[in-house]
Amino acid sequence: MHDAIFIAAILSITALSACGSVSSSKNALTVNKTNYTVAQFERLSKELIVTKQIESTAGQISGTDSKNVLSALIRFIATNQFLEANNDSITDLDRKSVTDGIKADDPYYSWSKELQRLSIDLGVADTAIARVKTPDAKTLEKMYSTAPASAGALCIRHIILKTEAEARSVLNQIKDGGDFIALAKKLSIEPSAKDTGGALQIKSSDCVPLIDLLNSSDPVFIRAVLAAKVGVPSGPVKSSAGYHVIMNRPYSEIADSLQATLATDSGSRLAIGFLLSINVKVNPKFGTWNPTLGKVE
Repeated sequence: MHDAIFIAAILSITALSACGSVSSSKNALTVNKTNYTVAQFERLSKELIVTKQIESTAGQISGTDSKNVLSALIRFIATNQFLEANNDSITDLDRKSVTDGIKADDPYYSWSKELQRLSIDLGVADTAIARVKTPDAKTLEKMYSTAPASAGALCIRHIILKTEAEARSVLNQIKDGGDFIALAKKLSIEPSAKDTGGALQIKSSDCVPLIDLLNSSDPVFIRAVLAAKVGVPSGPVKSSAGYHVIMNRPYSEIADSLQATLATDSGSRLAIGFLLSINVKVNPKFGTWNPTLGKVE
């Protein structure tokens, strides 16, 4: 089964509900203020089974497939919201760049018009995202100050200690006016902290693209950083490296580094930040949304 066909079928059933049009108990999921109802999801499941996009047990979608379908829906809805927030969208010209290459005998032409449209939109979403440019300095500062991850990168300092008690002691010292950098240089068990003051860096940049952290860091650590406020130390957070005291750095410290980080592949980096920063609710009967993995579990 081709992934593009499968995910397009996932998205081919009905239009999404307007904000507040149904009660939360009737929603399968909500992405920001866009609802997808349980009734819609049930109709979707039946169509996927009928078209043999997924297998069924006694005519019912499996729990694993259910979670995969919902995850794909969330990501697709978020992509459209991201483009809209950046005054862009998937265009007819984008679609034409794909449809012009589809051969006359391709199974594509046997699909419904809606399924054709959605499969093409899925295929060209990255093209539309790539058009999104880095926001101006004022907008970027507001994004970062409100939700650091929404800026597409994380710019943090952390102090790693061997024990939770040590981490709590350091956290209290910082809250009482202690200097984060000085304490990192003196106490952190991370070897580079003596030079960086606890700054998490990549190629000497003060900001690390989210995709790099998601691929290399402990999910518990990432979740804690995503929840932390700018300039406010928090923790302790346990990872395989030890106990962390963390802080998203003030914008004034990292403005140039953040701009430089977004100079390359800004659209996709900002889109990942958008996905990690949105408000996603999943009906408990289907699972829960894990933002650091970008899927329903």
